[in-house]
Amino acid sequence: MWIYNPCFDRGLALVVALLLSCVSGGCRAGKTAPDIANPVFFPPLPEQPRLQFLTSFSGAADLGAPGPGGFERFVLGDAEQQDGITTPYGLAIHRGKIYVCDVGRRRVVALDLKNRSFGYLTDDRRLMNPVNIHVQDDGTKYVADPTAGAVFVFDRSDTLQAILGKELKISPIDVVVRGPYCYVTDFTSNQVVVLDKATGGEAGRIGDAGDGQQQFKLISDLTFGPKEHLYVTDKLKAKVLEFDTSGSLVRTLGRLGDNIDELVRPKGVAVDRDGRLWVVDASTEVAKIYDEQGRLLLFFGLPGNEPGMMNLPAKIVLDYDNVDLFEQYAVKGARIEFLVLISNQYGPNKVSVYGFGTFPVAGTQMAKRPVPTAARQTPVPSRPPVAPEAEPGVSGAPEAERMQEVAQRHYQSMAFYRAGRLSEARAGFVEVIESGLIPPPMRETLEGYLRDIDGRLPRGPDTRP
Repeated sequence: MWIYNPCFDRGLALVVALLLSCVSGGCRAGKTAPDIANPVFFPPLPEQPRLQFLTSFSGAADLGAPGPGGFERFVLGDAEQQDGITTPYGLAIHRGKIYVCDVGRRRVVALDLKNRSFGYLTDDRRLMNPVNIHVQDDGTKYVADPTAGAVFVFDRSDTLQAILGKELKISPIDVVVRGPYCYVTDFTSNQVVVLDKATGGEAGRIGDAGDGQQQFKLISDLTFGPKEHLYVTDKLKAKVLEFDTSGSLVRTLGRLGDNIDELVRPKGVAVDRDGRLWVVDASTEVAKIYDEQGRLLLFFGLPGNEPGMMNLPAKIVLDYDNVDLFEQYAVKGARIEFLVLISNQYGPNKVSVYGFGTFPVAGTQMAKRPVPTAARQTPVPSRPPVAPEAEPGVSGAPEAERMQEVAQRHYQSMAFYRAGRLSEARAGFVEVIESGLIPPPMRETLEGYLRDIDGRLPRGPDTRP
């Protein structure tokens, strides 16, 4: 099924329309409750919408649970609230609970939507740095921890049952389970490592490190499609690699570039029941949807902190089982087929929830907005993962090559940090900060990582900027 008319000569018009849907009033400043009377659609009216931004979660307060008072918020700040999400990456939703791998807190947050409660999966300190999580139908949870070098398995009661892969010296970044096997993207080897669920031993490997077609340069997330094909993202090659059930490469999807159908820094990946591929691009801060032939159908998001927008998105999850919990946020007459959950590592909307389906155009109160002539002629540039800031008194932005170099160093250092390679992560963070190309909020975040690293490494001379 087509989401959007796949005429690529209309791509620029779609980009402009999506941008205007946010700057013309469809998105509102700050963290606010979704406005059903003025919904955020993708694509925006007058096109036929296929997605509606429904709501977002950043902590206990968004569940209706008691949160810290005004004075505590003033003293501690939103990022330091006890019952808040700081830096989310991995996501899963199961029977009314959203599980969030908060790499800032190094814990798995559990948002109970039915009971409106905020908690944590476990207090077991053997789980050191949860990055991604997979939940099976029976409630068994698999958590990838690159610092601990293993996959942690919790039963439906959240009791630790097993630790897989500990003897293999792997650095798991993402994890998904099929049958008797646990598939892991390994940062250390740049391969997909297949683990035996029963023994934790290695059952095989898929792909290899290198520049070849079937090789990975910076492996990231993975998922299975309806044909049991495995899809794996490579952040540096800006591609999604598809493997069949034997582990053989079927094809690669996407290519590096700034055109609307290309990718820059793909991370999270998902496949819906109709075979459409959903990819989060952390650099351009959008999610893109491709058909089974690899043609772009639609993208949504765009950089920003307003409802429906994205701020360094990481993970994407599609869910068919919990739609009823979110129908209250949809416009009247909407038919939501499934949910789309996306984690944002910065900004107020830590976990954004969208609904995919059909939406009645007649009867909505969202006015059709005219497109200014200048906007019709101006393409929207993609945004690098490290936002440039011009030096005082210097006109223009830094050279694109230097920006890309710093951006790559940032992502590499984050990967080192999550894998527990702290000395290498520290050197990279210092280099990124000293570049002067990052905005103050990102600098503060990296300085927080440096403080954490300094507290865990043997003491030495302080070389922080």
